Amino acid sequence: MRVSLSWIRRLLAADLPVTDQELCDRLSVHTCEIEALHRTGPNLDRVVVGKVLTCAKHPSADRLTCTTVDAGGPAPLKVVCGAPNVAVGQTVAVATVGATLTMPGKDGKPVTITIKAAKLRGEPSEGMICAEDELGLGSSHDGIMVLSDALQVGTPLAAALGLGDAVLEVSNTAITHRADLWGQLGWARETAAILSLPAPAVPDTSWSDDAQGWSVAIADPGCRSYCGAVVEGVSNRESPRWMRDLLEAAGVRPLGLLIDVTNFVMLELGEPMHAFDARAVSSRQVLVRAARAGERLATLDGKEHELAADDMLIAHGERGLALAGVIGGSASAVVADTTAIVLEAASFVPERIRRTRMRHLIATDSAARFEKTVQPELCPAAIHRAIALLGELCPGCRVTARFHAGPVAGEAAVVPFDLALADTLTGFRDGPAAARERLVRLGFAVDGPDHAAAVRVPWWRRKDVSADADLVEEAGRLAGWSRLQPEVPRLPAAAPKGNPLRTAEHRLRDALSAQGFDEVCTYVFASPAWCDALAVPVEARVALEHPPQPEWSFLRPSLLPGLLRAVAENRKHLPALACYEIGKRYGPGIGRGCDEELIVTGVVAAAADKAPFFAARDAALAGLAALGHAAGFRPAEPGVDGTAGRCVELLVAGTVVGMASEAPRRLRDLAGCPERVGWFRIDLERLVAKSGEPAPVRLAMPSRFQSVGNDFTWECDEALAYGSLERAVRKAGGQLLAGQELVGIYRGAPYAAGRKAVTVTVTLQSQDKTLEEADIQSVRERIIAAVGATGAVLRG
Repeated sequence: MRVSLSWIRRLLAADLPVTDQELCDRLSVHTCEIEALHRTGPNLDRVVVGKVLTCAKHPSADRLTCTTVDAGGPAPLKVVCGAPNVAVGQTVAVATVGATLTMPGKDGKPVTITIKAAKLRGEPSEGMICAEDELGLGSSHDGIMVLSDALQVGTPLAAALGLGDAVLEVSNTAITHRADLWGQLGWARETAAILSLPAPAVPDTSWSDDAQGWSVAIADPGCRSYCGAVVEGVSNRESPRWMRDLLEAAGVRPLGLLIDVTNFVMLELGEPMHAFDARAVSSRQVLVRAARAGERLATLDGKEHELAADDMLIAHGERGLALAGVIGGSASAVVADTTAIVLEAASFVPERIRRTRMRHLIATDSAARFEKTVQPELCPAAIHRAIALLGELCPGCRVTARFHAGPVAGEAAVVPFDLALADTLTGFRDGPAAARERLVRLGFAVDGPDHAAAVRVPWWRRKDVSADADLVEEAGRLAGWSRLQPEVPRLPAAAPKGNPLRTAEHRLRDALSAQGFDEVCTYVFASPAWCDALAVPVEARVALEHPPQPEWSFLRPSLLPGLLRAVAENRKHLPALACYEIGKRYGPGIGRGCDEELIVTGVVAAAADKAPFFAARDAALAGLAALGHAAGFRPAEPGVDGTAGRCVELLVAGTVVGMASEAPRRLRDLAGCPERVGWFRIDLERLVAKSGEPAPVRLAMPSRFQSVGNDFTWECDEALAYGSLERAVRKAGGQLLAGQELVGIYRGAPYAAGRKAVTVTVTLQSQDKTLEEADIQSVRERIIAAVGATGAVLRG
């Protein structure tokens, strides 16, 4: 959103008592953050109005003149000038030291110079008296530009001549809740309230039909109100300079008077308008109806769109005139020879406009405003304003018909309010009278006593103000939140009881990040293709009634698709990737009391890693260990929820709390991942429900005593899972077990078919002494016995 300060001054009919930057700062404090302040038009910084006091021939150059110029400073400036027309008493444009000017060079190409204090042929010069072309204000270079004597010396030239504009840049997301701030008039109201200036005039919202055979019928509930007017005797010539300047300052390109007027009203009031060539509505009947599925409309963007039944059309019988609230149709557009137009101003259901805009991927200023809610009062106000502008700019034009359908005024909103709450709930101590005065400055009408006031909400604030808390915020922001001083609480406060689920989430996030995993956040939507690939039954899918995009028609049953897409995108630039997400998956009957469940999912991929499953599994086990759980794993059946060949269930106290596996090729192909991806899932809600508050993290000091490594090779049946061996070693090793690592699995001679050899390195270490041979032998014997109980035989 771009806010023109020239437009604000025009609406307030007054100069502002603060500088542009000061106003920018105050709006940031009292309304919303202003992202930037910049000027439009030629760069005239440090160029001021001056008065030539003296002129004398340069002693060393026939074509130069030595002058003194009053530029509004403490002393006149000495300026050497080469123009033949410089004379005493002239009012001129003076570029002072530090000014940067862009002017035509000798070869016609622009040249940029910075004015410096210098000596010209031995005489000092502290500035430059400028010609038109040197300031970018014309092409004349015959002499200096002589200004009106009525201009005040020392005034910045841009301000003196009304050149350019100061423009505020506001993020659209900062004013989503404030539909009134999508028009310059809303910003004028805010400026007046903040600076205690008289508020701008309230637009005329009265309406009376004079149909003269014209009519409009609303056949779709997506249209709330519609006002139209027929204006004859217009011409589509160029708009005046002042209107073109204001449109360009607001970021809109002038396109001709008739379109410019509708855009001007939209930008000023926040009500999108449209002008149809009256010849396209020959029957004098306008119809607002739902489009028929497959119906087509050629629009002003030069494209032809196939419409859906949920789209709304402004139509003339069977023929579409415009895609309601979004864009006009090319067949009804005003053209060079248009002499009569039908003006349209309407109010639509925001959701309908948003769905149409997203379905057809058409982002327009009109749709952006309708999506924020346009009050019905704006419909007559916009028509009146457009007619007034046309009457001013097209003398002799006449309004031949006015017609409407639907209400032109919304239901009045009155909020009971105890004015003392403005202090009680904020910490201000300004009193009820101050709160009353601030609300009145913002356009609210406050009636009744302080303790039981009735606050009438102005129609332009009806969307975002409906309760006393809203009024507290309004009074508070105008008072200035920066005025509040920190205070020690007057009542004793105890720390709230910890949330086990939130604590576990934070601890797990720290543990995974410490392992080198990056946290990501992906969309919560899923396509039918992903649901099919994950083998999610139709009855287990949570469908969206209004999907944000056609392919995002379900809520995600798993976090894996989004993470696989993240791998596919980022592995183009990184040799390896490990990332995780903590978020919700959705499905009927999962979770606690609702159809959602908080889970943690991580993925691992590297260019040369042929078995990323192990890294994923170990990361999950380390994460569970960080929560104080001695987790284990056991083989699981592949093929469920995106699992492939290697697949284990993660166990805590015998309860399955997650899984680790390798993503199958069908999922990788769908995401565009050419290499293997290991992944894990931890069901955080199930884990916390089973174990409660995560165990305290206990400090384990690194041992200062030497560790001892022992290699074991076990021959076992192919069906014996490594997890069984790992659990047996862990149980037998006890407190002396510092770690164990799978070295490799061998199949082939001399082992028979169906048999394999598993080599494991076991590391032993004591916290309080150097291990002796007897200690090591004792642990070895326990490990051999425990693993032997699984059916494995020690070899080597």
